[in-house]
Amino acid sequence: MKHHAEYVSPGHPDRLADAIAEGIVTAAIRQRPDSLVGVEVAVHRDAVFIDGRIATGPRRIDTESIVRDVYRKAGYGGPWIPEPERLRITSDLCEEELPAEEADIRPFSDDQNIVIGYACGTAATNHLPPAHWIAGELGRRLFSLVRGDVNLASTFGPDFKILSSLETKGDSVIWDRLVLSILHLPGLPQEEQHRLLLPLLSTILSELETEGVTGAITSFDAANLILNGAGEFATGGPEGDNGLSGKKLVIDHYGPSVPIGGGALSGKDPHKVDKCGALRARQLAKHLVRHGVDEATVTLGWAPGGDAPFLIDAVTVEGGVRIRLPRQELPPDDWFAIRNSIRDLELTERDWQADLLGGYFAQTTHSWER
Repeated sequence: MKHHAEYVSPGHPDRLADAIAEGIVTAAIRQRPDSLVGVEVAVHRDAVFIDGRIATGPRRIDTESIVRDVYRKAGYGGPWIPEPERLRITSDLCEEELPAEEADIRPFSDDQNIVIGYACGTAATNHLPPAHWIAGELGRRLFSLVRGDVNLASTFGPDFKILSSLETKGDSVIWDRLVLSILHLPGLPQEEQHRLLLPLLSTILSELETEGVTGAITSFDAANLILNGAGEFATGGPEGDNGLSGKKLVIDHYGPSVPIGGGALSGKDPHKVDKCGALRARQLAKHLVRHGVDEATVTLGWAPGGDAPFLIDAVTVEGGVRIRLPRQELPPDDWFAIRNSIRDLELTERDWQADLLGGYFAQTTHSWER
């Protein structure tokens, strides 16, 4: 059976919007840990639009600096437009100091939501579906290699997408195809694109195999690569397409082979159950597979006003057999409570923009991944 997954780079329009939103969340909780943040961001050409609500400390958030810094770090400027310093930034934020009556109810859910936590038994992919893990690692490492080389960074732009399509057999992966669409200078021949990028991809896949992903390079061949299959990709980023925060939910969670609850992670403070609930569910799922099952899926359901989920469900797969765990075998209700999740996982001490770009569930050092 083939498995598929995607990754988008920091220069992709949707990812620019997400990074701005998470930068705002980080700035707010650094000012006041119980800040209320719910923001959306849209980008198109040289325009950036921010809306939503921020209720934090007495100082206003410098959203303009956050926006320009996101574009700059993604690689825009020089040959790749828009120029960060020339962006037109429009904000329609409701921004205020957090009222005392709202501060008192921050440990209670302000919305209804379903969140899913998932883990599989493959330790080499940090217990994530292999296709999803490989797409993410390829993308993050390719972005770092390209942006870190002056010649490559002036030849290939910040905007690219990766699609991994492969089969899994036991602990091994077998490539079907690797699709890469990457912004490049006008007129760059396909042969030159392959000459420059194929060695980088092969190096990264070799690293992944060394790190335990059997078949990552040994089952890969240049014929598996589809590079800019639609032809020239010389207009990209927000100049070529509009972007909106919260659209890359499947990429941010577990890829298309695993259900997601439906709530985006970006642009929301960690008191919101879309975020703290999803991270707590992942922590429990990972704990279950570390104790010997092949897969674990944890479902939490929240109602407005609840301090803990009303639905707590965990299903494991072992030897092909699905088992719904009895409630008494799972942690008590207060383990899932918003207040305790934030405390245990240190959610008000994070750089959420870095967590987004590094993969919310991809880094073993994250508090919910340990």
